[in-house]
Amino acid sequence: MQLDGKVALVTGSSKGLGRSIVLRLAEAGADVIINYSRDEASADEVRKAAEAQGVRTLVVRADVSRVEGIQQLFDAAITEFGRIDIVVANAGMEKVNVPVAEVTEEDFDLLFRVNTKGPYFVLREAARRLADNGRIISISSNTTTVPQMGVGLYGTSKVATGYLARVMALELGPRGITVNTVVPGPIDGAGIFTDPANDEYKKSLISTVPIGRLGTPQEVAGVTAFLASDDAALITGQQLVADGGMH
Repeated sequence: MQLDGKVALVTGSSKGLGRSIVLRLAEAGADVIINYSRDEASADEVRKAAEAQGVRTLVVRADVSRVEGIQQLFDAAITEFGRIDIVVANAGMEKVNVPVAEVTEEDFDLLFRVNTKGPYFVLREAARRLADNGRIISISSNTTTVPQMGVGLYGTSKVATGYLARVMALELGPRGITVNTVVPGPIDGAGIFTDPANDEYKKSLISTVPIGRLGTPQEVAGVTAFLASDDAALITGQQLVADGGMH
């Protein structure tokens, strides 16, 4: 899965799953654009780790839940590298253990802005600016396929990207661009599972996973790198589930 000479943009990539995706793509030889919204120090650490792989990097602060921020991110990437070959729409926000009856309008607006509107316009911008034969990958969640109490809002906010990928696969196929979605289960060491306060919730989830453990950011990054590679040239419009058999 060599990506030498490719340029990859990963949203929300200063920590957690996004960080692992950037480093896996860099390991395969891709130059990488690292995006963050608040944590500059963490983004700089990712930059150093990626550059240690011998690739070029660009760190861009941009709020990718807003169209203006998305356009600024793509502008900076094109200015620096002249092209983009791979776009991974990873940025998102988790909110679990909230019954539908307790969801507020503010909760709804925030999660749909971050998890639905943001990725939609990241993919729109990718469709406009990606080089031919490129790769577009969205990171979703198996809460879209495995109903669980307390994830009604979060799961609903993540549903749209899978459908959008199927539509865009049809629209962009003539240009050789593939569009797919990675659907992870709960990821140990990312999102809410970086907080020890959620350890009991983590234990309850592990009991539902056939392989007996949660996935790791590195494992999901490996799936993403595969879809970004030439080996996956015939795979498009698909949702690749990586959840240890929960689905």
